[in-house]
Order: sequence, then C-alpha cells, then structure tokens
Amino acid sequence: MTIRSFELLRPKSIAEASELLVKHGDDARLIAGGTTLVILMKQRVVHYPYLVDLQGIPGLDGISQDGESVRIGAMATHRSVERSPIIRNSVPIVAEAFGHIGNVRVRQSASVGGNLAHADPRLDPPPTLLILGAELAVLGPKGSRVIAIKDFYRGMYETALEAGEILFEVKIPAMPREAKAVYLRYSSLSANDWPCLGVAGLLSRIDSRCEELRLALGGVAETPLLVRGLDFVRNEKITGGLLDEVVKVVDRQIAPLPDFRGSEWYKRQMVSLFVKRAIRELEQRFSQ
Repeated sequence: MTIRSFELLRPKSIAEASELLVKHGDDARLIAGGTTLVILMKQRVVHYPYLVDLQGIPGLDGISQDGESVRIGAMATHRSVERSPIIRNSVPIVAEAFGHIGNVRVRQSASVGGNLAHADPRLDPPPTLLILGAELAVLGPKGSRVIAIKDFYRGMYETALEAGEILFEVKIPAMPREAKAVYLRYSSLSANDWPCLGVAGLLSRIDSRCEELRLALGGVAETPLLVRGLDFVRNEKITGGLLDEVVKVVDRQIAPLPDFRGSEWYKRQMVSLFVKRAIRELEQRFSQ
C-alpha cells in the first residue's frame, strides 16, 4: 500500500522545526528515523499533510560525556547508542537495552528521540532510563525546559510534550557508586517482536546487604512503570522471602493488558518470574 501525498518540510534548526509544528498544528508530524511513522502511514493508519524532517538539523546526533553524566542527542540512532564506547563505559545497561530493539536494520535507522516520544509502553529503553533518573531536554514556543523521564509519560502514546515542543536531548546521570544494573526482556513470540515485558533493575549494596533497589517495567501498564515502595529492602539480605515481598509490591502496581502475547494472568506470572530473575542477576554481578 502506498503513502498518501504529503509535503516534506526541512528546517535548519530546532526553533524553526517548532515554528512549523505550531503553524500546521495537527496536520504536521515530526519525522526522524521514520521506522514507525512510515509503516503507519503506509498502512494508512495515520496521515499527515506535512512532515517536519529533523535530519537536516546539525548537532542532534551526538553522544558525549558531561562530567559524570552522559548526553545523547535525539537524532542519535539506536545502533550508535548500542555501540558507543561512552555509553558502554558509563551506563552499559543503556547500550544493553537499545541493543534489544528490533533488528540491526531498524536500530541503524531509528532515533532515540523518536523512540521515546512515540510513547509505546512496550519500548525497551524507558525502563532503563527510569531507574537511572534520566532527564529529557525539550524546546518549544515557550523556550526550553527539562522533563524528568518519570514525568514524561502520561498515557499510552501520550507524553508531557506540549504543542510545538521537540525532544532534543537525553541526559543520563551517573549510576550510584557500587551499584549494578540489568535489563531483561521477555518475548513470547519472535526475538524481533515487541517484548511481552521488560524489567530493568538497579541494586546497590553495603556489606552484602541492600542499600537501594530500583525496578522499572515496560509492557505491563499504560506507561513504562517505575516501581514505588521498595524502601523496605534497605539493610536486608536478598532471600526468597524478600523476593516474594518485592513481587507483591510490583504486582499491585502493574495492569497488564491481555493480547496475543499473553493473558493478564500469564503476564503477571512472567513479571513475577523476571523480577526475581533480574534481582538474582544483580546479585550475581556483584560476585563477578
């Protein structure tokens, strides 16, 4: 099926791109890598008379170290994040998560900003960025602002971006010292399919006891979920009983939607399994 005709607009700056979005309103849409948008337009699920192309704006694809933090431009591809020495050295869990997306051809084209702004709750990167406390820099008609990623997702395919605002950079703070992080995803169909669920975990310890545990999940609620109420693990050792208590806390916060990847009951069972597996994996990483 062919795409209905549209006009491709090529701004030279983020400010100009924002102006075009405001000018054309609901008739315009940003296009970055286009790996999702083009498919939806070919299927005629959506149509926009104007596409605002970000490819010609310089400086949006960089990956750099800023003190102990890492900055990723919105036009950086998944593949560049996956392979970046800066990412692998500073926040390897991010490279791990981006390396799970689709296949190499998709990762070679898809952009970081497009992935995050699409706001599909099944995406791989958001859980890892949630446990790391990432911040998103955006620019719009009212100027620039920073949105904590925990406040970015408002619903399925809905974000905190206002009319004309464009996500242009992701800032990831350094991991806590002596902490380990892991990302596990489970696909009930093919490896290239959307994950049935994804679990990101971060654990810091002091003398074999938990100092802090962070968990975030994708695919089991309307938005990527940062688990609340895990303070009770502080100063505790990881035991089977503690894992069961963690799973109870997680289970009260998720709301899996049944689909052909699994029923609600099945997804809850897989969440229990993979949350425990992620924490056990974190423990093992301390002994490596």
